Amino acid sequence: MSINQVESFHESIKKYHTVKEITKRVKLEAKYLNEVCGTTASLKRYLTMYRNYLKDKIRTDILIEKQPLLSLLLSILTLNDKQQSEFKKAHNVEISQGQRNLRKIYDVDKYIKVSIGLLDAISVYDRIIGLCALTGRRPAEIATSASFFSVGNDKNLAIFDGQLKAKDRIGITPYEIPLLHDYDSIVKTLASIRESKPQFVGEPLLFNGIASGELGTRVKKHFAGLIEGVIQLKNLRAIYALITFEMFNKQSNDGYVTVSMNSYFSKVLGHSEDDVVTCGSYIDFCLPSTNKQ
Repeated sequence: MSINQVESFHESIKKYHTVKEITKRVKLEAKYLNEVCGTTASLKRYLTMYRNYLKDKIRTDILIEKQPLLSLLLSILTLNDKQQSEFKKAHNVEISQGQRNLRKIYDVDKYIKVSIGLLDAISVYDRIIGLCALTGRRPAEIATSASFFSVGNDKNLAIFDGQLKAKDRIGITPYEIPLLHDYDSIVKTLASIRESKPQFVGEPLLFNGIASGELGTRVKKHFAGLIEGVIQLKNLRAIYALITFEMFNKQSNDGYVTVSMNSYFSKVLGHSEDDVVTCGSYIDFCLPSTNKQ
């Protein structure tokens, strides 16, 4: 049985009509999640699933005894202060250890070639993986929300719209990203994905619930031997950011590279302009040195 029971939970709270009854039911669900999740990271992941589902299903103007229902649910379905502290500490340790032990990308050209080859694959999941690798977008963005627009005659650039996981930032606007393959092929493949799986459009929770396992299995198969260690689906964003940093991060007129890796990653991955901390978690890989002895 899946840990995630948010659909049945959502149905269950509909039969309650007081703040006291709903609070009791939500606390029971929170207790269940605390008991079945083995780590704070796992608990946070499932709480996020619940929160995103409820945000999608419950309007903010629905009141219970003059109290917003959604706010009540979200205030309970969250990590407590101790768990927040534990998660942050563990996350920082993971980032620190990763940056002290960067994993090697053995063959960038072959990595890109494999990714391009996936664009014409029979499987829609393989096509999604190919676009993730070549555009740096999340799988759910490719399947449910992404749009790309041309930037003049430059086929290695696009304007991207449809970002997910914006951490409640408002006013998210489309922004320019580099591409690791030509724009026309990227747009053609995206259209084929939408044609194959129209039910995923605008439904990231549905997509993640159905596709995550299959995508994880396929990405390991396609990129085996090209990356040090076992590759995960989430690694594609980090690898994209590193490759584009090396390929497209422009030097100043005097030959110096004046934009840091953290700042560049923030820009191309769609994080806040001032958020150079989050992007530290994407510094996981390294490329062969180009220095001549």
